[in-house]
Amino acid sequence: MRAASELRESKAKGTLGKQILVFAQGFRSLLVPSPEVLAETVVILHPLVALSDKVLPLKSYFNMVQQVQRTTHLAWALAQALTKDLPAGTPAEAKAKAERAAALEVELRAKGAVYLAATLAEETKKSTRVTAQATPEQRAAVERDLLQKLDQDAQRRLCTEDVFMVACSFLEVEIAKQGSVYYLKGESPDFKETKKNRNPLNLSDEVVLKTLSSGLARPDEERGAVERGQIDSGFNHLVRLNKLHLTMTEVVRWIKEGDQKNTPRRKIDVRKHFGLSHTDYERIMSMARREGMISFRNRKKDHSNSYVLRAKNHQRVVEYAEKFGHSPQKTLNKILDDFFDLIEKRREKSTVGS
Repeated sequence: MRAASELRESKAKGTLGKQILVFAQGFRSLLVPSPEVLAETVVILHPLVALSDKVLPLKSYFNMVQQVQRTTHLAWALAQALTKDLPAGTPAEAKAKAERAAALEVELRAKGAVYLAATLAEETKKSTRVTAQATPEQRAAVERDLLQKLDQDAQRRLCTEDVFMVACSFLEVEIAKQGSVYYLKGESPDFKETKKNRNPLNLSDEVVLKTLSSGLARPDEERGAVERGQIDSGFNHLVRLNKLHLTMTEVVRWIKEGDQKNTPRRKIDVRKHFGLSHTDYERIMSMARREGMISFRNRKKDHSNSYVLRAKNHQRVVEYAEKFGHSPQKTLNKILDDFFDLIEKRREKSTVGS
């Protein structure tokens, strides 16, 4: 997959959108109605794949990207509606209004699309003329029309199947077929292999992309129960990982706040405060270390258990530690565990053969 640093550099230069559009023009049969939505799809999909630690159905990623786009649009629209009456006569007032709307938008994104749509419909209804004599049926019809209009407006901001596949090709993700289902491999350092014996597809082939796009267009309701269950399970897993990534910022802020007050927050304190399981806590800490938000805590050294590595081996351990978001000590122990497991399996195999 393309490196995140490459995307950040292009985005900082303001050339990411143009670069993606030029790339998309190489696929004549794939329609891109909005270059802005295509660029947004790439920006959303990359961190999702980077967070994913499993091989999940391609449709799960597609549904997740659309859900993020829908939520983003509704959060923006609701933030604008809630701040429309703020004064903006002077440059200072206009700036304060824009900052308030931006902060509100970030806060609202965590509420979810269903909540945002209902709240936005309620806000819009306040500015819509509905007579006091209107019957409950008429009021319900007005609300239904408002929700339908909101959904239509949001639909324009969602990626199409063609746009999604162009984004996948641009990011150079790994997609393969097993049985009748297409899967996309996650790129997290915590990756766990769950679907083996896959043959990655050539995403530079326009025919392959169009075939995958046609497959995505098939409604989930028309799929078999097993496939539909895998899609829903994959979607829920991505939602959970995304939520943990958002929670990570709050966790780091809370830990640093304790350090500033000279009241260190221990692992048990963090888990209790945020309601995290041991697995979720470890995953959040790995994410934070990989993104450079926290550093490793120094531990007391056991002088009877110390070894000196050759410089070359030490450097390789450090590189793997940075990649996986673990301490060099934990990484070295993991390498040794894997090595001893391999030796043990070879020993068992040679014993059976003899």
